[in-house]
Amino acid sequence: MNVLFHLLIIAVSILLIGKGSDWLTDSLIPLGRKLKVTSVSVGLIFVSIAVSLPEVLVALATINKGYPTITLGVIIGSIFANIGLMTGLAALVRPLKVGLNVILRDGVFSLVVPVLVFAVSLGGEITRAEGFAFILLFVTYVINVFLQEKMRSREEQEKEMKEIEIEFELLGFDFAKFFKPGIISFLAGALILITGAQLFSNELIFAAQQFQISQLVIGLTLGAIGPSIPNIAAAYKAAKRGMGEIAVSETFGSNIFTLLVTLGMAAMLSPLTVSATWLRFDLPALIGMSALLFLFTVTRKSISRAEGGMLLAAYLIVLAIQIMKGV
Repeated sequence: MNVLFHLLIIAVSILLIGKGSDWLTDSLIPLGRKLKVTSVSVGLIFVSIAVSLPEVLVALATINKGYPTITLGVIIGSIFANIGLMTGLAALVRPLKVGLNVILRDGVFSLVVPVLVFAVSLGGEITRAEGFAFILLFVTYVINVFLQEKMRSREEQEKEMKEIEIEFELLGFDFAKFFKPGIISFLAGALILITGAQLFSNELIFAAQQFQISQLVIGLTLGAIGPSIPNIAAAYKAAKRGMGEIAVSETFGSNIFTLLVTLGMAAMLSPLTVSATWLRFDLPALIGMSALLFLFTVTRKSISRAEGGMLLAAYLIVLAIQIMKGV
């Protein structure tokens, strides 16, 4: 009965995370317009934040409560889930076309960043200074997005802005049915999202204390997949509507934001000790899956059903190995 109660709390917390994220996302475009922020580059950054925010809050909540290993699991596990579930499953629904701009703007960064994290982790710890450096590198990525936008024609910018608005529509919830999106829906969404993240992080800690499973595995599985469910569903809907590039761009953007901002903020709160296991398997596997995704996009500017199946299979194999190691 006690287990059923905790399962119910997990379900409720995931629902709160999903709805809170939806309402926040639905508020971003109206708030951006009030601030006279309508450029493609700002929209892209908003999308990266909206997709990654649930994982960010869960990761920061667990490290703040003294469970940095769960935090590391949530961070790296969300990257695996993005590649294997968000992109892999979406490609199984319908082959995903990927524009050259997405590959050059996001794909290259999403490949370089895991390699950088691995290099930094070789010292056995990610320090506060290194965490701050990761956040500064994200600023560099943002500047790169701005510069690439300036080089594009007005027609290309307008087309991409429409695609970004569709991404918000797929990620968000039609809050206008209740009241006009804006500062009230933004604050309500933030409160609901934070509450859900706190409940969910408490359940992750309970699982770590009650069951003979490593904290890293709990973070990699339940901690990473739970908050990602709304984004996976959004990518699935995008693929069904023939907007496969959205799934890939969301994956690239979320991976960059998670590794640079979430990992950076976590390290700034508390320096992160990197275990030998992380260096021997988890980070190399992360680099391998990131390279596989980039290879599929850059060769034919698309991801076929077969390639989507390979990404999903790679994710399941990595997850199985991690579970067997941690049990």
